[in-house]
Amino acid sequence: MKKPKKTRRDVVSPFRNKLWDLFRQLAKGMDGADVVVALKQAGEEIWAAGIDETYSNMSQQAQETEPLGNAFDITWLTVVCIKLKEIKQGKKPKVRIKP
Repeated sequence: MKKPKKTRRDVVSPFRNKLWDLFRQLAKGMDGADVVVALKQAGEEIWAAGIDETYSNMSQQAQETEPLGNAFDITWLTVVCIKLKEIKQGKKPKVRIKP
């Protein structure tokens, strides 16, 4: 007889949801073009740091493992929120990490 599979408690989703709320708050009232710039800059920094390549080179099974996906999501959302905050402060976003 098989034991029922235990569901893992998702401890990361509440934190990720808080980051999405912060994203929404920071983007509110901003020009759509500024939000696009923040998204682009975040993507470039993540690419320059090699985070996306590391994630992409993992097997499909490894990518489906929750901690890996959460780490990527949280990193991306955090960088986007930083970029939005910089734009709101009147700073021109820049890539901090050069490839």
